[in-house]
Amino acid sequence: MSSTLEHFSHPEHPLRLKEDVVVEANATCSVCDESVIGSPTYTCSSNNIGCESFYLHKSCAQLPTEIVRPMKDPHPLALLPRPYGCSCDICGRRNLKFAYACADCNFDICVICGAVSQDRVISHQGHPEHTLTLQRRALFSCDACFEETKDYSYVCLPCDFWIHKKCAASPPIIPTPAYHHHPLTLIFSIPVEHRYFPRRCTICKEWIPILSWSYYCKKCTFFVHLKCSTSTISFRSMEENVIVDNDSDAVQFPLPGVESLFDLIITQYIKFQVEIQGGDENRATISTVNDDPHIILGHWSHEEHPLELLQFTISVDHNDDDDNNDNDADKKALICDGCVQPITMSHPSYYACIECGFFLHSFCANKLPSELPAGASPFHPHHSLLLNQRLEFYNLVQCGFCKSITNGFYYECKTCDIKVDIRCVFLPTRIRHQSHKHHSLIQRPSTRKICSVSGISITHTLVYACETCRSFEISVDCAFYPNRMKHKYDDHSLILRLPPFFYEGVFYCQICEEQVNNQLWLYHCDECDQSFHNYCLCSYFNGKLGGTIERIIDNQTHKLALVIKQITRANSPPFSCAFCGRGYIMMFFFECQGCGFLACIFCCIRRAHGANKLRSPQA
Repeated sequence: MSSTLEHFSHPEHPLRLKEDVVVEANATCSVCDESVIGSPTYTCSSNNIGCESFYLHKSCAQLPTEIVRPMKDPHPLALLPRPYGCSCDICGRRNLKFAYACADCNFDICVICGAVSQDRVISHQGHPEHTLTLQRRALFSCDACFEETKDYSYVCLPCDFWIHKKCAASPPIIPTPAYHHHPLTLIFSIPVEHRYFPRRCTICKEWIPILSWSYYCKKCTFFVHLKCSTSTISFRSMEENVIVDNDSDAVQFPLPGVESLFDLIITQYIKFQVEIQGGDENRATISTVNDDPHIILGHWSHEEHPLELLQFTISVDHNDDDDNNDNDADKKALICDGCVQPITMSHPSYYACIECGFFLHSFCANKLPSELPAGASPFHPHHSLLLNQRLEFYNLVQCGFCKSITNGFYYECKTCDIKVDIRCVFLPTRIRHQSHKHHSLIQRPSTRKICSVSGISITHTLVYACETCRSFEISVDCAFYPNRMKHKYDDHSLILRLPPFFYEGVFYCQICEEQVNNQLWLYHCDECDQSFHNYCLCSYFNGKLGGTIERIIDNQTHKLALVIKQITRANSPPFSCAFCGRGYIMMFFFECQGCGFLACIFCCIRRAHGANKLRSPQA
């Protein structure tokens, strides 16, 4: 059919076909009186103000001007304009503008019932076993889109299979969808290889049942509901990475890299100095290395030995076989025992007790306030918070904010028995996030059970949420996922991909070897074309592993190191404690690196002396 048309429904002017016409939400076709949104539609080609609200479905423009209802009526019915108040003699639809009518019999049927009478029995690929018979309007649940509505249906009575007439008319291919860069194919169930995860519509983000019909791009593992397939959302707007929110004071997340979290802690500390203690923000800076003592004797967190001020360096040594390289402590990953963040070239000054393997950023050793006054922390504004640390590194503390476990420094409210680790106490109250570009997010109580982007359960009370889009919430854990990181066995950068991440086929995590869901956050290496679960790379444990204790077991001395053991595959057996025999999917253990002996942390703590002692700056 031509892009221009002369039609009896609008004899004043020619009509022009618009494939993606932008109309008002209540715009309807002048013939069938159904919505024209998402359908190829003719509009008036003139600029006449009176014609602006004229719309005609392309399918209605193709309706026959005359029909014959076999074994029903003695006369043919012609498609004619009808006077106000005319109603359909079959379904009762009122105020018909056009209808198939017989002037001799005073008989009118709407164009929908007229179409029903022509194609009563069809064969459809979505139900190849039997033909489908058209039924009159009724309330039912559609086996194609799973929506319950009152509509005409095609039915297979032997199979009790019902689908909407409009679902049966869904085209087998959408060649150029506005919201995707490849054609989409109509499928009648989720492919078997993609049933490992619940699949969600890329447009509305709602679940797609396995046996429902949907549109699918195999190349991109892309799914869309039937009802969402006519969306006019553009692919460019879905892929746009520019933040359009203008809240310049909000911190941008995800943070660039692993080392950026410590930068954030320092930045927020400076703001704390200005807002709580007063002062000039331009002058509030962190002291340089020259301001720090060279030796700290009896630091509250490590009273046994003096701490020596050192500078982190990256040695360049091309002789990899030199035995002296093993003694180069700067080549090993250094983790601060205070904030539990890596010590890097960005902030190179740190204190060390080489004998114990104990390290502190100079900031953590000298600048962290021993007390945060009431109101300083938005998480717990009613009381002051005191800086503390457990005496033994294996006595772990759960953060009351993010629920992660730490053996580093933390702030504690003695009145409420609430503990908050260092990274959480300095989190900003307002952020911007790449996963939600149009509005900033604020800390507020959670109203959902699942994080909107990571898919993990929300187990804590506060989240980052959008006040405009009330259903969008990000778990606080997600604030700690860096935008870029490296795996210890790969020299390439792994990039945090936000959903949807388009790829063909099934990807498997290189760590746990389980499938990776492209509709949730994942890390991906573009150079190796490898993917990783975000939780396989980023542990929820905000603590320092590797600390050792010695225990005599069966008359043998074992040097046990603190480790995390976690089942990575669904069918793997649990890790068992040699003392209590209990099996764990994920647990902190002490492991003998020599013989592999495993003891859960609970058994070790029960056997340790003084497990509940604390260290604090006030002690």
